[in-house]
This record gives sequence, C-alpha cells and structure tokens, in this order.
Amino acid sequence: MQIRHLSRLLEARPTPSPPAPDADAEPAARARRIRSTVERLARVERVPVRTVTTGVDVRDGLHREQWILDSPLRGEFRATLLSPASARGPGILVLGGKNARREQLTGEVVPDHPDRNMAEHLARAGFTTLTFEYALTGGFDPQRLTGRDEGALLAHAFALTGRSLLGALVGDALGVLDVLRAHERVDAGRVGLFGHSLGAAVALHTALLTEDEPPLCAAGHLGSYASLYARHLTGFEGAVLPGILEYTDLPALYGALAPTPLQLQFGTSDPYLDTDDARAAGRVVGAAYSAAHAPPPEVLELPMGHGTHVDHAVAFFTRAFAQRPSTPVAVAAQRIRFDVVERRAVTDRVDAALESGVLTQGPLVARFEELTREWTGRPGAAVASGSAALEIALRVIGVQGRTVLVPANTFFATAAAAVRAGASRVDFVDLELDGLGMDPEALSAALDRHPDTAAVVPVHIGGIVAPALDHILDQCRERGIPVLEDAAHAFGSTLGDRPAGALGRFGAFSFFPTKVATSAEGGLLSCADTGDLDHIRRWRDHGKSAAGSTLHDRPGSNWRMSELHAAVGTVDLERFARTVGARRDLAAHYDDLLAGVPRVRAHPVPGSVRSNYYKYLVYLDESADRSLLKKRLRERHGIHLAGEVYDNLLCDHPFFADRTESQDHPRARWFARHHIALPLYPSLTHAEQVRVVSALRGELS
Repeated sequence: MQIRHLSRLLEARPTPSPPAPDADAEPAARARRIRSTVERLARVERVPVRTVTTGVDVRDGLHREQWILDSPLRGEFRATLLSPASARGPGILVLGGKNARREQLTGEVVPDHPDRNMAEHLARAGFTTLTFEYALTGGFDPQRLTGRDEGALLAHAFALTGRSLLGALVGDALGVLDVLRAHERVDAGRVGLFGHSLGAAVALHTALLTEDEPPLCAAGHLGSYASLYARHLTGFEGAVLPGILEYTDLPALYGALAPTPLQLQFGTSDPYLDTDDARAAGRVVGAAYSAAHAPPPEVLELPMGHGTHVDHAVAFFTRAFAQRPSTPVAVAAQRIRFDVVERRAVTDRVDAALESGVLTQGPLVARFEELTREWTGRPGAAVASGSAALEIALRVIGVQGRTVLVPANTFFATAAAAVRAGASRVDFVDLELDGLGMDPEALSAALDRHPDTAAVVPVHIGGIVAPALDHILDQCRERGIPVLEDAAHAFGSTLGDRPAGALGRFGAFSFFPTKVATSAEGGLLSCADTGDLDHIRRWRDHGKSAAGSTLHDRPGSNWRMSELHAAVGTVDLERFARTVGARRDLAAHYDDLLAGVPRVRAHPVPGSVRSNYYKYLVYLDESADRSLLKKRLRERHGIHLAGEVYDNLLCDHPFFADRTESQDHPRARWFARHHIALPLYPSLTHAEQVRVVSALRGELS
C-alpha cells in the first residue's frame, strides 16, 4: 500500500528534538534560510488591497467599520474593523479557524463558542482589530460536491497550479495587514497577529514573510507535521505548504520567528492535536529562541479543547506592546532582492543546466552576453569577474613592461589588474569634480611624464560617465594610446546617446552582487572589434589557441562564467529596464527631498549624462564630521549608509606606497573626504527615503 511509502518518507524526518547548544552556530542565518524557503514554497503574490468603507457605527462601546476589500487577485471580500473609542493604539489582525465566520469573530452574531469572538475580546481590551473572510465555501457547484469538503477541494485545485491555498491566504493577510498599518486608529509600528487553528497557520506564515517582527499569538496549531498529517490525521490541506517537510517542520517555523514575541496555546483535550507531540514541539521552539539569545516564547499547555484562552492572549499582547515601543525597521545600506517568481526562474535555469550536464560556457552564458548588448551597444564576452575583464583587456592591449594610467580614486582592482597584466608601473591621475572622471589636464601631464604609457583606464564613478571623457579620448587618440573604460559602476549609464563601455576600445563591467545588475559573481568585457573579441574568448579559457583546442598559445586562465552564474544574471538582466528606471525615480525623489536640508548638497549629474545611479552621492559641509554622522544615523535612526567611492586614494594603499611617484591629487582627495552615499536600490520605498532625509536634517540642523 502507498501508506508504506509515506511512512518511509516520514521516518526519515522524525519529530525534531532540541538541538545541542552548538548544533547551529548561526541561528540567525538558519532563520533566514527558513524564511526564504517559506517565501519560495508559498509563492505569495503580493498586491495592494483597496478599501471601500460600507458602514461606520459606534455601539456597545466599540467603534465598528464595515469594509469591502478589493484585491486584483481575489476580487471583493468583506472585512470588519473594531476599535475602542479611545485614541490611536496597537492593531491586531485576527485570523480565525477554518469554520469561523467573520460575524462570529467580531461578535456581530452570537458565537458558537465563548472564545470564538476573539476580535471583539481584543477590541474590548484596547486593541484595534481587523478580521476578513477567507471565503473557503460557496465557490463550487453544491450538487457536484457530493459531501466532499470544499476547503480540501480548493487546496487540491491550488496544488494543480503549483501553488497552495495557504499561500493564497497568506497573500490576502499580508495585503490586509498593510491596510491595518495604514489606518488612522493604528500605530503602524505596533501591529500584531492572532490566529486560531487554520488562522494560526496563516498568521505564522504571514509573520515569517514580514520584516517588522509582529507579536504573534497562535492557538490550536502546534506539533509536528508527521503527527498532524499522518499519525493523527487531523491536519487540513490548506494549512501547510507543499514540500515544506523536505526542508523543515512546524516547530522550526515557529522557532525562525525569534526574537519576535510569541505565545503558543494548546489544549490538553484538543482532539486535533497530540498532547505529547505538541509538548515536544514547544520544547523545540523554546530551544530555537534560546539559541538566538531571544526572550523565551510563552508555550501554554492549558486544560481546554480546540480553542483559545482569551485572558492569556490579551495579557500577551498587552505585555508585548508595552515592552515594544514603536520602532521602524532599519533602512539597509544595500538590499538585493529577487522575488519568488524570479527565484523560481533562476532555479528552473539551474535545473536545466544540471539536467543537460553543460555547466559552463553554454547557452545561458550566450544568452547573458546577448542581453548585455542592449545596454552596452557592443558585443561582449562574459567572464568570471570585473577584475578578470580588466586584466584580459590589458593583456590583449599588451601593457607588459610599460605604464598604465588610472584614476587616483577608484577600487583597488582597477590598478591591480594592470600589475597582474605585467605593467612595470601604474600611476594615478587626479579627477575633475563635475563628472568625477579623469581630469584632462592632469592626464596630459601624466602622459608627458610617462611616454611609455600603454593604456589609460578611466572609471565611471557612481554610474556617471563624465563629459570630460571625450577630452580624454581625444588625447589618447592623438597619441595612439588605447582606452579601457572601467564601467564596473556604469552598466546602463550613457553619455548623450552613447552607452558606458562603448566609447573606448574596451568596456569592462562587473556583475558583483552590489552592482546595479548581478550574476552573483561575474563580469563582461565589451568591444567593437571582432578580432579583439576572439582574443578575449581565448584568454578567458586558459589561452586556448582555438575553441575546443587542446593547444594553448598564451598564459590565459580560468576566467569563464559558469552556467549557474549566468542563470542568475539572465534573470536579473531581463528585469534590468525596471531596475534602472526605479533607481532613477528614487534619485529624482531624493533631489526633491534634499532641497533645503542644511550642510548637505547632492552631487549634480551633468545634463548630458543619464546615470544608472549606482550611487546617490551627497557632499557634506566642511564642518560636518562624516564618521560621527554615519554613527548617529545608524544608532539613533536605524539608517545605514552605503560605502563611499572611495575614502582612500589608491596612492595611499600600502601596496602602491613605494611603487608610484608622489602626487597630491587634491580634487580626488577632497572628493574622498567629503562625500557620502545615501541608500538607493529598487526595493527602497519613498517612505524610507523620507526617513533617511529627515534623519539627515535632524542631525545636520
């Protein structure tokens, strides 16, 4: 029988026991993995929910609002908000069990159990509550149901699409939670979740997919999945994510919430739970919180059935909100996000590569190269990194035994690539402050000092292609010196109608995770000449004399991009138009917000330049202490600034201290000391930008 097959699978994953003290040295990383797994399996489609108020009244001491919510995915559904008549305070999203009716939860009709009207109980205790209907029934033809459970049929039908009913309910809850946070009677920084039975499963997974750690009270949903779905046979199909047991179990899901305030209730007479199993699961949750050095969760074993202890729930939320002042989530310096659809696209492409056995230099790399051409205007060869792209270009040019000129202000790799390519000397050129490119006069002086110059490597700082680059190109053209653009910052940027990387002989790009487009690790070297392109491909593949040859005619290296990295890169490039558009919109918003902020000014991007805004650069007044400002923004406001570009000149690095001529580079040094970079990435919200600028204003006023 198939039950034997199921039993064998479940036996491989016994009920978890508390881990040893050092079993997981990084509980935070483990929790992140669990949250990521939930997001991937739930495949939640996050959409804004529109609210239409159909009625407002005050009776029995409670303010009531009746709403129709409109979701682009689900259509219209009803919700009720209850609030004490007092002022603004904490809010709680109340999620009932599978058979709970919204009118019972809110007390509008007499509940069939004394604890069913949890939304009313919590509202009378001083919280604003919001409850919405799941609508698990009424969607199928009653004559065709023939006694079958409609919710179970829904769960099975969702599974046919590769999704889950639980994921759909969590999507609804996330949208409604945003509505609750935005309500005038709710303190947006103090919002919690209550769930019973199926509602507890929805609340748990909703909490795992939020960033502000809402306090959670979950009743009647504790144990191991093996017990609920195989031994006890009481689990509802819509309360679990398909495939979750391959990665983790229910107690670990709760444990991944640490340090979120958590109360778990279960009844010793609950016919849907196994008491011993629930008790063991509670110990696992407690151990996870202990490993995370978080205050212990409240695991309450109560003499009741499949219900909720109202007083314990009220007391829990009262404590949780009293101990938790309204504190906004930190604004990160950098946030790299692939949504669930994009992550599935990456995994599908990785799976195809693994199935084919072609793991490097295959069709995904070719597709990656094809997608980059739209933004570089030239063919290019994908390589292992931006550093590899620079070194290959300098080897093709032939800089061995000669001088290479680079800006004084850039990343170490720009100059180090010339050293590795055999340059006898690397010297540094001051920048000009309008476009942050090489200063033409300083370059002219450097070229006069070094008549053996083999290559000039201008860098597009922060995504700005300096208009002065045309003067650099003219000088080099007159002297017969090739130009290699270090466009690591500038994928998608333009000077007029000319893309970054299309102005010199070569354009080198980085696809490191912090860049505007990423392949996790990777780079690109673009060029116009087909002969150069052939040389690049040979250098990147150990210097083979021809594709597929076993003979080598140059000391190349393994500078190839793998198919697995290209899987990430192709997905990111396919969304890049949205990415760069979002960055430009956010930069324009910063421009508006910074008007009038004292002691700070944004770097003005030259009018002929269309920046990708890899960095949003701001100059501080001479009187401002940059280190102290960054420290105060982080500690007082939760604002983390991105790294500078760059705070140390290349001539100040120990490696180059005795290898270059002594030069002052006054403009590069002024820039290095006086700028900061504000957070800017596609998932940054306008509200977060307001927080950043408000914090700046407060600290600089």
